[in-house]
Amino acid sequence: MNESLVSKYEDIVTSRGLTYHYLSIPAVDDKPTLLFIHGFPSISYDWYHQINYFSERGFGVVAPDMLGYGGTSKPTDVSFFLHTAIVQDLLDILDAEKVQKAIAVGHDWGAPIISLLSMKHSDRFLGFAWVAVTYQTYGPFPPIDVILEMNIKEFGRPLLGYWKFFEQESAPQIIEKNLESLISVLYPDDPDSWLTLMNQPGEIQAFVENGKTTKRASYLIDEHHSRLLESLRKGGLTSALNWYRCMLGGVNSRIMEGATRYIPEENQFIKKPAFFAVAKKDHVCVYDYSVPLMKKYATGGLKMVEFQGGHWVHLEEPETFNRELEGWIRDTLQQS
Repeated sequence: MNESLVSKYEDIVTSRGLTYHYLSIPAVDDKPTLLFIHGFPSISYDWYHQINYFSERGFGVVAPDMLGYGGTSKPTDVSFFLHTAIVQDLLDILDAEKVQKAIAVGHDWGAPIISLLSMKHSDRFLGFAWVAVTYQTYGPFPPIDVILEMNIKEFGRPLLGYWKFFEQESAPQIIEKNLESLISVLYPDDPDSWLTLMNQPGEIQAFVENGKTTKRASYLIDEHHSRLLESLRKGGLTSALNWYRCMLGGVNSRIMEGATRYIPEENQFIKKPAFFAVAKKDHVCVYDYSVPLMKKYATGGLKMVEFQGGHWVHLEEPETFNRELEGWIRDTLQQS
């Protein structure tokens, strides 16, 4: 990230009493503001290619360290990770920055958050962009073993085997002792390594427990790598892993409309323009699942761009990603 932008970070205490640390760069003239929402195990610095690119072109940027990461609060109580509450945290930030109309961009766990922003606060946004991870609908969430069985039936293999490790009480301590091991798995030189280490239950746990490493991706440059390690060593993994536990523990079963029903399907369609950067070698959010879901729900218009790499398309192919995202934003503003 351009070092001159480091001073642009601010802190806010949201309406529910949590501190968020976030980058804020005001828009120039009538350019929109982009809200960048990262996932696991990231920090806002993960967006440095996009922060540099779009701020240099006059776009506003708001990029928070999400709950559990960086300079933001790290609650250990999983109930704090209710997605609708996190959505309100982000709206508090936008209100503090006097941003009335934004474009939300979400990667990994940022994807379900912008999905909820689309469902419940579409009037606050010009459009929504999903990066690698597809649109998230909300309803009953099955136990992880049931999900893995469903994966095998539909795709011939499990997809979320690593969730079995992340839900364990011992997972934060194991990872903190072998942090380099986890980072090498999550940012791999060969995205096909996820077919074993991420998809198959038990594999990532054994790998990390034994302190093994695989070749790190070149797109995770030394400065980014150092910042990521420093942040995770300082803050630990207990809070960050609550993003998984809030789903597996049924916390988000409280996301309902009315007293007794989940958000009805008719309220889950994306009514604003949508952008989807789909990764052909993301072996967790697989192409055959993610693309039909986006096509079904993106009724407000969809631009889909295919990338040949893995989960971290905004890091792996930043020039193409930034150009395609900017083009979609330009088209979206012209249509509106």
